[in-house]
Amino acid sequence: MRNFLTRFGLDIAPYYWFKEEKNNGEPPKIKEGLENYTIALIPPSEVSVMDGVMGLSTSFLIKNMERGQVCIGLRVADRIATLLFIDPNDFTFKHRNFHIEDGSGYLLNLYTFEDYRGNNLAAYLRYNCYDVLKHLNITTIYSITSYFNRSSIRVNEKINAKKLKLYLHIGLFKKWHWNFLLKDYER
Repeated sequence: MRNFLTRFGLDIAPYYWFKEEKNNGEPPKIKEGLENYTIALIPPSEVSVMDGVMGLSTSFLIKNMERGQVCIGLRVADRIATLLFIDPNDFTFKHRNFHIEDGSGYLLNLYTFEDYRGNNLAAYLRYNCYDVLKHLNITTIYSITSYFNRSSIRVNEKINAKKLKLYLHIGLFKKWHWNFLLKDYER
């Protein structure tokens, strides 16, 4: 229904603003076991694996990494199974500005490649990426998840991410945009 309305110039998109920190809870388990996987920073020379995925291009990703974004991946031998990007800069989403304070980052473009789906890799990487991020002085991650993206919401629940706010974006003909706070979970 949402895609149908978008064709006629009406974009209605509710989304959550989440906050997560390294916690001492039970780490997510990988179905196949941990022995074959390693977590590491992914250099710009390897982000071409994302070319065309989620509508992203290699040049766009490299440009963002030059502006400060960091890519962290979960490797199986010489292949990347899952990766995510962390941006320590303020950003705009659906025409709403979000401020990222020092020691924090915004998680975006979390992706698990088809051959590795169903093994809980996204939750595992998100839970364990803090070991890599602490060397970059990032201790808190914020993320935005579509209200309708149930799989991403489940990943957030697995790692005990906290819902901070629920927003509703309404866009009309890609010209006018409004964001409404529907619920503040911090109160």
